[in-house]
Amino acid sequence: MAESNEQVVLLDNDGNTIGSTDKATVHTRSTPLHLAFSCHVFDVGGRVLVTRRALSKTTWAGVWTNSFCGHPSPGESVEDAIVRRGRFELGITVSSLSLVLPDFRYRAVDASGIVENEICPVYRAVTTDAVASNPDEVSEWEWVDPASLTAAASAAPYAFSPWLVWQLEQLAAAPRSLPLVE
Repeated sequence: MAESNEQVVLLDNDGNTIGSTDKATVHTRSTPLHLAFSCHVFDVGGRVLVTRRALSKTTWAGVWTNSFCGHPSPGESVEDAIVRRGRFELGITVSSLSLVLPDFRYRAVDASGIVENEICPVYRAVTTDAVASNPDEVSEWEWVDPASLTAAASAAPYAFSPWLVWQLEQLAAAPRSLPLVE
């Protein structure tokens, strides 16, 4: 079940806040630019958590993606939104948040024509919790070796969300910020 009355922050082309709107109405065929985040969660052994989006999701249903994504509410920091969504989607507490791709931005159109259009800073986090995923958000999850994830996304990008594929490509091009290698 979705968090009730979720709002997203609307942005202009320069990333300035220009308003907010109901999340339920924002992802359409003409999605306005808005603020989001992506988070890659690691365990203490250095494995990264990947999740398969629930089949009921509006966009990219059933594809594998990063640990979780979300949208900060108006007035909420991205870091607080990450903590909130980690609990909501995966039943975990995250710590050691670090920003690894501060300027990540993408626009992608799924097979149904719905558009994702986001300024989406990418974070790395750690958890020691057992995953208890929300079935409305996540259909499956797996802890994987980061190098194996990068290789799989490169070999079969269609099996993954476009934003994960693009994040991995950008991180590989900037290894100093690479969150998927300890």
